[in-house]
Amino acid sequence: MPIKGIDVSKYQGQIDWPAVRADGVEFAMVRAGYGMYEHQKDPYFDQNVQGAQAAGVHVGAYHYSYAQSVEDARREAELFLSWIAPYSLDYPVAFDIEDGSQEGLSSETLTQIVETFCGIVEAAGYYTMVYANKYWVQHKLIYDRIKRWDIWLAHYAAVTDYDKEHGIWQCSSREQIAGISGNCDLDWAYRDYPALIREQGLNGFAPEQSAPQAPAPEESPTAYQVGDTVTVSSYYESSTETDSNKATVPSEWKVGTITRVIPSARNPYLLSGGSLGRCNDGDIRGYAEIGTEDSQKPRDSGEAVYVVRSGDTCDMPRDNLAETRAAQRDFRL
Repeated sequence: MPIKGIDVSKYQGQIDWPAVRADGVEFAMVRAGYGMYEHQKDPYFDQNVQGAQAAGVHVGAYHYSYAQSVEDARREAELFLSWIAPYSLDYPVAFDIEDGSQEGLSSETLTQIVETFCGIVEAAGYYTMVYANKYWVQHKLIYDRIKRWDIWLAHYAAVTDYDKEHGIWQCSSREQIAGISGNCDLDWAYRDYPALIREQGLNGFAPEQSAPQAPAPEESPTAYQVGDTVTVSSYYESSTETDSNKATVPSEWKVGTITRVIPSARNPYLLSGGSLGRCNDGDIRGYAEIGTEDSQKPRDSGEAVYVVRSGDTCDMPRDNLAETRAAQRDFRL
């Protein structure tokens, strides 16, 4: 839906901006000045910007050019930037090229003037546009080189027949607006310029920050890793079980290999693919030497456990061997 606006300069005199806003005006393009000399600043520029913004009217600015060369355009751009620097403007800043003194310049020169001014202002961080009447856009300027900037088209008609893209259309110079004595230019904008400008951090606004992403929770370290073979005195069916009364407590300690670790879980270790359940550090009595996952008698925590297999040989002190044979003899009696 088109957005109603106006453009103003010293020729509108003192403006009652709250009355302007109440008349449905949502934005104003305010002339900063003209030419390349400091004394050419519009005497109403500052009070118009401040008054409009205080009344809730979105504000952009424009510079009326007399440039005859690229060097003139450069000087105009630098002066314009100094005038608008104190303000954050949520509508574009425009280069107004239409003066009769420029009529005799070639299309190439005129286009270079536009490119120079707009390029400098854009590089300074402003959403830049070109103001010109329909004839100039179609016949005086090289469109393919200026179309990179939004066009503010001046064409006084009930309906414009201009068929190329443009961001703002100035349709009348004889509008009556509450709060302004005499006539005023009427404009219609077709883009949500405040959103575009603020999102990109242009025209004196800081870039809008997206909501920070919550940091991924750090995985808590575990004492044991996948592949470790451990001896356990108890275990659970679930990795989330917190009730120690529901733990399985075998009559003899068990040996299992850790096949999965869920660091954040209450019982992070999956034993033997789940066949032996799940456990936590408090259930583990230490590492077991790789042998067989079978029942083991309790040992002191941390002591290695070895499972004796068929065919193993053991060295036993002679004193112990004699005692063992004596015990076997007594048992047979």
